[in-house]
Amino acid sequence: MQQFFTPELSPEDNHYVFEEQESKHIARILRKTSGEQIRLTNGKGNLFWGSLEVLSPKKCVVSISKCTYMPPPKVTIHMAVAPTKNMDRFEWFLEKATELGVHRITPILCNRSERKQLKIDRCNKIIASAVKQSLRVYAPILDPLTPLKEFQTEASIVCMAHCGNGSKTPIKQLITNQNNSCILIGPEGDFTTNEIDWAQENNIKMIHLGDARLRTETAALVSLHTALLLNL
Repeated sequence: MQQFFTPELSPEDNHYVFEEQESKHIARILRKTSGEQIRLTNGKGNLFWGSLEVLSPKKCVVSISKCTYMPPPKVTIHMAVAPTKNMDRFEWFLEKATELGVHRITPILCNRSERKQLKIDRCNKIIASAVKQSLRVYAPILDPLTPLKEFQTEASIVCMAHCGNGSKTPIKQLITNQNNSCILIGPEGDFTTNEIDWAQENNIKMIHLGDARLRTETAALVSLHTALLLNL
């Protein structure tokens, strides 16, 4: 099943006009035919069905015949992750986290962060592609790069995973039965002692993910997947 991600589409719309780049993809790469039925989502819970009314590499138009609303997931996970120096690895995380159903992603800037800039437009394209591929009807919210000590979340429980010393609780003991949680993952080199102290002062719980030392993107995906599985 093919799905198209059209964030501008609203339930009141009867037609949708694809931009030229997507129109070219539909007409020449996917080789769709006039009148063919397609599925679309705006990433906000709406699922649309329609037929291709105009088919051209310059302009494709779909006539919307049906729209349904899918309730939001019961469990929402907010991931705050320091982008990796190798951007490919962070983009891999964005893709897989979207496929799994992450609710929100905040790239965080830490003391040891080697990547201090982020191309948000490219990141959103990675997310859009993953929404289409995974048939998700909710797209995650992607925040701009945010200094750690300016980070905010509405989650009911906030956890920080790190490799430093000090008391830490296994993730499963804190995340179980939590429908709205947030997990912070630091950069290569981990969070500094100062950042861990700041987190504890702000009632952020310390967790560990096991004995192995994981890469940033691996730790982020493991913690997200664990939280989702524990709260199915």
